[in-house]
Amino acid sequence: MNWIDRAVGYVNPLAGMRRQQARRILDRSEAARANATGRSRRFASGNRFADKNWDVNTGNPNDARPRRYVNRQAVLRLVAENPFARKAMNALLNSVVGWGIKGVPGGSKALKSAWAEWCRSCDFYGRLDLYGLQEMWARCMFRDGRVFVVKRFLKDGGATGLRLQTFDRGMLAINKVGDRIEGGVEYDADGRPSRYHFYRSRPGQRWWTGETVDFPAADVIDLFHAEYVGQTDGVSIYESVIKRLGDVEEGIEAEVVKANISACMVGFRYRPPPKDGDDDQTIGLPVEGADSDRAPVEEFVPGMIEQLEDGEQITFSNPPRSGGIADLAHIALLASAAGIGITYEQMTGDLSNVNYSSYRAGRLEFNRTVGRIQFLTMIPVCLDRVWGWFHGFGVEVGRFPSRSVPITWTPPPIESIDRLGDAEADVLEMEAGLESRQNLLAGRGYDEDELIAQVKAGRDKAATAGLTFKGDIVEGESTPATDGDRSMAALARMVGRYMERSRARTA
Repeated sequence: MNWIDRAVGYVNPLAGMRRQQARRILDRSEAARANATGRSRRFASGNRFADKNWDVNTGNPNDARPRRYVNRQAVLRLVAENPFARKAMNALLNSVVGWGIKGVPGGSKALKSAWAEWCRSCDFYGRLDLYGLQEMWARCMFRDGRVFVVKRFLKDGGATGLRLQTFDRGMLAINKVGDRIEGGVEYDADGRPSRYHFYRSRPGQRWWTGETVDFPAADVIDLFHAEYVGQTDGVSIYESVIKRLGDVEEGIEAEVVKANISACMVGFRYRPPPKDGDDDQTIGLPVEGADSDRAPVEEFVPGMIEQLEDGEQITFSNPPRSGGIADLAHIALLASAAGIGITYEQMTGDLSNVNYSSYRAGRLEFNRTVGRIQFLTMIPVCLDRVWGWFHGFGVEVGRFPSRSVPITWTPPPIESIDRLGDAEADVLEMEAGLESRQNLLAGRGYDEDELIAQVKAGRDKAATAGLTFKGDIVEGESTPATDGDRSMAALARMVGRYMERSRARTA
């Protein structure tokens, strides 16, 4: 308030109050106009961030992508509290990792046995096996944008002393100072990571002292999904949808509160003002002849009869009813599912508006997304390096030969929606030479050699016990004819009769 407003208020208080109210409205209008102008300028130039210019090449690899504008604590809180965010995370983990991307190395049986034994005890903290670590790595990558897997050694581990220690984004020593250190990562002259710096304990713990530990880049797997050229940092899958999911949660909460208020029947007792000549002091005093010890009625109960005084009446509130929250939530959740990369049904569990064809089409597109994450990020960036660490450590201690040994990673199978139709299509493709048994088994998450050994062992065991099941081929008998064989035979007979009639007409 300036001196003019104070002078006007002193001379005419009512005019001063109107002047202050008008000034507040004017200030709000100017602020809204400024915000709108700023947003239009940012989006008109294609730049959502005021401190960012994507058209200028500064030479910094991080300038190839937008900076993080979502607080990590907000993402952690969202995944912990929002049911739709948790459902989306579970849908991705169930498909990308499932019960584990299984690795089957080549080479001798001793190597395979050593690998299987190490997979059960590879966790630095001794809690999870390799497949449990895969779930943790994928969860941190989706939630935080990146996760770090560090190669460690146990002095008392002997020939199997190799361990894998996991650091999430919150363990980066972001306060580490250095010429080429940024965000806890040290870079070389070419802009490639050379060392990673982490806190020994998590910030916020009672025994946290700020002490750091660093590892060379060769001993660290920086797992994140790269989307930009020169990208050195990952992006959370919730970065583009955190506001929408928060709006959905707030809208549902507001609708519940509004419904509770609407369900409350509030009554107001009205007593008309006194007429001219009546004593105004009687307003608010007990009614003459009324029981003074009786408490005023503050609620309604069934069967209650309340006597009103002359001129009194009761009115009830009529709170407004609101609708449309279901449509707004549906649109927001559709956008959120699209931003995360899953289907609406997977994010909400709502299957009321889908049929078989639409669900299958959406599932096929999601399967492609899952396969892309598995074979372009999880396996080449992380799991192949883990196998290289294991085999290289075995060579150093003299346990394995020095030659390189390949490994085959098999993701968990994707359950078929139509098992009979898919099985028939697989058989037809194999018969036509369009697909191999090995590829089909790999697509179902099975190793060909292991499955053949299991089938042979099962048949030998059944034959030893004198058991025969439907579908087994008994020695000396022909293969049972299938419906497809009968159809082909019938078609051949029809073609033969047609050719005989044609030859008879020609003769």
